[in-house]
Amino acid sequence: MGGKIERKKRVESLYILKAICSILVVIVHAELCGKAAILPLLGIATPCFLAITGFLLYSADKERELGKATKWAKKSLGLSLVCNAMYLTLYLLDGAPLSRYSMGDFLMILLTGHVISTHLWYLTAMWQGLLIMWLLRRFSPRAIYFVPLLYIFAYILRAYGKLLFPELSSDTLFLMRTNAIVTALPFLATGYLVHKHHAQILSRVNILICLAGFLLLIYAEYALRLYINTGGSIFFLCTWPLVVCLMLACCRYKDFTLPVLGRIGRIHSANIYYFHVILLIYFNRFWPEETTWQALLIYAATLPVSMLFNLAHSGWQKLTGKFKACQTREARV
Repeated sequence: MGGKIERKKRVESLYILKAICSILVVIVHAELCGKAAILPLLGIATPCFLAITGFLLYSADKERELGKATKWAKKSLGLSLVCNAMYLTLYLLDGAPLSRYSMGDFLMILLTGHVISTHLWYLTAMWQGLLIMWLLRRFSPRAIYFVPLLYIFAYILRAYGKLLFPELSSDTLFLMRTNAIVTALPFLATGYLVHKHHAQILSRVNILICLAGFLLLIYAEYALRLYINTGGSIFFLCTWPLVVCLMLACCRYKDFTLPVLGRIGRIHSANIYYFHVILLIYFNRFWPEETTWQALLIYAATLPVSMLFNLAHSGWQKLTGKFKACQTREARV
């Protein structure tokens, strides 16, 4: 059997990983003193978010699994529309003309998600990836084992796309490498398979040695890229195995937690991804000279924004819950 982790017991260490990855996401987009030293690690942030979703998606109960995939895909689609509307409103209030966006741009939100704010590709890729995972689980479960191989295409496009396809624009390359097929789906499937087979894998390998080995390899490739000046991205060949090792380490030390980071990872990490760009825009406008600690300041400022959003969301749920309850009572009468 797959060595399934008990459903009622959370893997606490996953939330520590989510919190750390939310910090890395902010560092990707903002400035930080010594950022170059951790550049090879920045590429694990979004893949880890996707892999954790795939990990939590897995269930020995097929119908429960399909239900989660459906529910989470709908939620990601809704979040994508809300976040795009929010960023569009912000830009319009800031003076951007509505005419800069065509009807085709708004349709592209459903296909790529990058039109209004480029980082929102993640939400579009998420719901599309979950939909594909639903289809694979429903009709061809064995095919899931081959899906992580798609990472090879993401790696090539991200690391060497400019060298291989110099005639393509930056926007085209961005679309080719940040989508459900080559980025979201491989890591969703990876997390799914780690959950399913973690017990067998951990019984055969020393995960800490593997983790250290892949860290060394990822920095070795980083040094090689600097030497040959490829002009690549923060994705490396060992990004995928490093994500696998981190997921397995979380399974090995599933009860490890740090209260503050655990809470951030569980409650705020996704919101930090969605909203940090707003704060970055205004930070650059009013405090452009601060670059030493910019990422950490934005991260800290995003937390209260996340708290406010969660309060608003909770209030909306209570309001709609009361409305549905009233409708139910009226229907019974």
